[in-house]
Amino acid sequence: MTAPRLRRRAGVVAAATAALVALWAGPAAADTSQAQATAANLTLAGGSTASSGTVSATSDGQTASTSGNTQPALSVLGSQTLITSGVLVQQAVARNDGTSAACAGLVGTGGGISIGSDGTCTVNPGSGGVTIRLVGGATPVDIKADAITSRCTATSAGATTTGVTLTNARVTTLATINLPVNPGTGVSVSVPGVATILLNGQTQPQGAGSVRVSALYVSLLSGSAVDVAASTCGLNVATVPVPAVPLSGWTVAAGAVVAGWGVLAVRFVRRRTGPVLVA
Repeated sequence: MTAPRLRRRAGVVAAATAALVALWAGPAAADTSQAQATAANLTLAGGSTASSGTVSATSDGQTASTSGNTQPALSVLGSQTLITSGVLVQQAVARNDGTSAACAGLVGTGGGISIGSDGTCTVNPGSGGVTIRLVGGATPVDIKADAITSRCTATSAGATTTGVTLTNARVTTLATINLPVNPGTGVSVSVPGVATILLNGQTQPQGAGSVRVSALYVSLLSGSAVDVAASTCGLNVATVPVPAVPLSGWTVAAGAVVAGWGVLAVRFVRRRTGPVLVA
């Protein structure tokens, strides 16, 4: 065999080896992600419920999709008298790189929320504020704020972030109770004889690497409850590439390639040294 022909055959074997390695490794697998946002969930006296619905975002690592109404009308809550003013807002995104983000809440008229490419939640509080009525009558007890929002992010590495913002929020009654702008996790505020308010309540609905954050949860002594601005992120999963050729098939293929190299090596030696005589 001539040197050029040997080099050509060696090139063919090398190309086959590279192709087999590529097949065994398979394409890099993308990570999955998910997020949900709900502006308000209500449990009314007597057991009936009302909800703003949920915006859900998912990605299988190749295709991302989103469903749900991002700004439903307050009328979707029916004839309830708890949330009396404000705009329902809820956004969620899930990306093919294994990251997700959600943002939800109540804002004033003309307000809204948006999620940036880095998962940041931007809030436009609008005007007129929001009102959650705890007790009516001659001396009403209300939660008032310019905006009430929560946010979260998650990655396929298991990292999560959360945040709650209560803009100019307070309980108005005979004595005003100011609520913290950025409450720590699980802050409880008592409104004597009326309700207990839990700020920045958090859970891990699917274990570590997932998070659900609620900006404000009101439990009224009357039996009603209001869950405002619930954002859920994760669990996002890092997927493992699967070989296109199973290990057993790879072993056979690799053996064939090694054998091919061996044949080429023998022919090269014979070409250089001539036939070997056996005594």
